[in-house]
Amino acid sequence: MTLHVLNPVAALPRRPDRVLVAGGSGAGKTAVADKLATLLALPRIELDELYYRPGWEPRPEFAEDVARVSGAPRWITEWHYPEVAGLLARRADLLVWLDYPTRTTMTSLALRTLLRSLHKEVLWSGNQEPRLRAVFTDPEHILRYGWSTRHSARDEVRTLARRAPDITLDLLRFPRPAELSDWLLRLAGTSYAPAPSGRLATERSTDESGLR
Repeated sequence: MTLHVLNPVAALPRRPDRVLVAGGSGAGKTAVADKLATLLALPRIELDELYYRPGWEPRPEFAEDVARVSGAPRWITEWHYPEVAGLLARRADLLVWLDYPTRTTMTSLALRTLLRSLHKEVLWSGNQEPRLRAVFTDPEHILRYGWSTRHSARDEVRTLARRAPDITLDLLRFPRPAELSDWLLRLAGTSYAPAPSGRLATERSTDESGLR
C-alpha cells in the first residue's frame, strides 16, 4: 500500500468521496466519522451495525454486506475490522488516522464504558456493554479488547503495505486530538459543492427482522 501523507494545515487536494477513519478503541472514530459525514456531505456506513447480531455475535453476512454498501460512489466509515480492511482500503481515497497515545484512547474508552453502563445504553442489535468492573472477570471485555488492539491500525497499515502494494491512499495522521480539532475547524470553513448526504442504506443480504 502506498500512502500519500497530506499536510493537515493545507487544504485537501480534492474533495474525498470515500473516507476511512482509523484508530484504536476509544480514539473517537465514530464521532469523527459522523462529523466528517456532515462537513463533506458523505453518506455514512456504520460497520458495527452490520457486524453484530444479538448476544454480540458476528453476522456471517458481514463481509458480503460491506462489499455491497462500499460499492457506492461516496461514503465514510470506520476502519477497524480486519476481514474487510483490504476491501475498504482499495475503494477509499482518504484515510484519516487518529494515531493517539495509548493513555489517551484507554482513558476515553474507560469513560465511555462507564457512561454507557450508567445510562444502560442500548447499542447495535439490542446489545449492551458489560459493567466497567466486569473487566476483571470477562476476558472479552471492551477494555481488554481496547488494550490488546491498541496498535491495530498501525499493524493493519503495515500489513497492507507489505501484502497489497497496489493500494494507494491519501493519509491524514493526527497524533493528538487538538490537531484533529484544528483541522476540523479549518475544514468547516471550506466550501464544497452541494452533494447528497445522510445515512447510506445498509439493508442486509438476508431477512433478519429481529436485527433491524
